[in-house]
Order: sequence, then C-alpha cells, then structure tokens
Amino acid sequence: MRLLVPVDFSDITNPLLRTVKGFVDKIPLEIFLLHVIPPIVYLPYPETMGISVIDIEMLEKIEGEKKEEAIEKLKGLQEFLKPHKTKIFVEIGDPADTILEYEDRLKPDFVFLGGHKKGLVEKILIGSTTEKVVKYGKRNDFVVKGREVNFNKKVVIAYDFSQTCQKALEFAIDFLKNFKVKVDILHVDEPIGVPLIEKLKVKVHERFAEEKKKILSDLKKKFEEKEIETNIVYLEGKNPVEVITDYVNNNEDVELLIIGSKGLSGLKRLILGNTATKLISKIKKPILIYKVVE
Repeated sequence: MRLLVPVDFSDITNPLLRTVKGFVDKIPLEIFLLHVIPPIVYLPYPETMGISVIDIEMLEKIEGEKKEEAIEKLKGLQEFLKPHKTKIFVEIGDPADTILEYEDRLKPDFVFLGGHKKGLVEKILIGSTTEKVVKYGKRNDFVVKGREVNFNKKVVIAYDFSQTCQKALEFAIDFLKNFKVKVDILHVDEPIGVPLIEKLKVKVHERFAEEKKKILSDLKKKFEEKEIETNIVYLEGKNPVEVITDYVNNNEDVELLIIGSKGLSGLKRLILGNTATKLISKIKKPILIYKVVE
C-alpha cells in the first residue's frame, strides 16, 4: 500500500504524522512525503520599467533557500517514520494543484491530508486545499482534523445502502479488523419524497424501515465475525449531512468517520456537488473518504 502525505509544517503536521505512523504500523507500505511551497508573490513593475535580472535572481535564491529548509525538515519526518520506506518531494506551485498532480503521478492508495480551520473570508477568497483535493482527486483520502487517530476508540461508518457505501463498508471490515475499535454503522432515514396519500406513505415508510434494519443487522454480523464490536445507529432526518455532523461532533467517543464517496467527473461534479466536501467543512474530527471512481 502507498500513502501520499502532503505536509505544510503547521501545527496539524504532528497529529497527521502520528496518525500515519499508527496506520502503517499495522500495514506495510511506502510513504511519499510532499511539501509544496507557494510561489513568492511578486508585484510587477509598470510595463515601461521592465523587470530587473537582479530581482529575478533574488526571488530564485529565496525559493532555493526555502526548498533546502523544507528538505531538512522532511528528513526529520523520515526519521520519525522509520523503519517504513519513505521518499521526499519538494515543489513550488499551487498546493492543491501540485498535490493532485502527484496523486495522478504516484497513484497512492491513500492521500493523508491535514484539515485546517479557516475563517469565512479566507474560505471565500482562496477556498481550502484539503477540500479541493478531496473534491477533485480520485484517490482515497484520510483527513486529520484537530487530533490524531489512535485506532482504539469508536469509528462511525455512514451508510445509505448505495453501492458506493457498500464498497466503503467492505473496505472498513477488512481494514478495521487490524485494530481494537468499536464501530457504529450510522444510517440516516430520510422522509419519502414522492407524493402519496398520507396513510399509505406511513405504511410504505415503515415497510422500508423494516427492510433496512434487517440489512443493517446482517451487516453488523459481518463485522462481528471479524471480532469487531458493532452497533447500529438508525436516525431520522431531512438532511443527512447535518444529522451525521451532529452525531459525530457531539459523541466524545468517536475518533474517526468513514464515508463512501462517488468520484464524479467534469460537469456532474459541478452540478451535483460532493457530500464528502460538505462533511469536511462541518465535521470537527478525522474523516476517511473511500472513493469509488466512475
């Protein structure tokens, strides 16, 4: 298994690396550490004045020093991740675009990302590197927010009976059997949206609920066959994102949310949006996003 781990040396880097180390202690893999240096903002002279060669050389010198400094820091992270095999990369460019380029080039099984808190104005102006990578990338993402994951508490798996969520669940069973965690399979039951006579609508809803609970019970048995203590959480609500957010954020025992995400492309992504990016902006805890690409 291969991991791409972009780091920016901010306060989220240590929790991110500790989560990676805990992840790889159970599964042998190759780690790619990437640091992206945003280009130095250069305010151009008026066209009539031109640009001095000395100015360009100065900027190149500053960028070169930043690269050397980043390489030394990455070497320190390499030491922390031993005995696991790691490679380091330093690039100058837009962080999100560069991460996506490396994702396409290295084809990692997971991209580990640090989630930062941003103010409203900052989000409007520049967005979020993590959200862009999750939205436009096609590899599985592990977003660490606030604190590392120790894989010894409760993991919530959001499930909606889709093929995407089914594949995410199958991955979760195989992955979580390596750890001593408890699992909550969380389903949000939404109101029936088709026009029906009220009494008929209630009966149809009850019948669907019975069928769903039976399927969820069977899924619980699959986890328990792997000796994973599992609980079914069946909640009702009109907005699944809000219900999942409230449950995860307000449950102190939860250390990780796992969701399935359909990797949409092009126009579909623009029209339909992405539930994963909506959850990233609201959930205050780490999220593992298992992507099923179209």
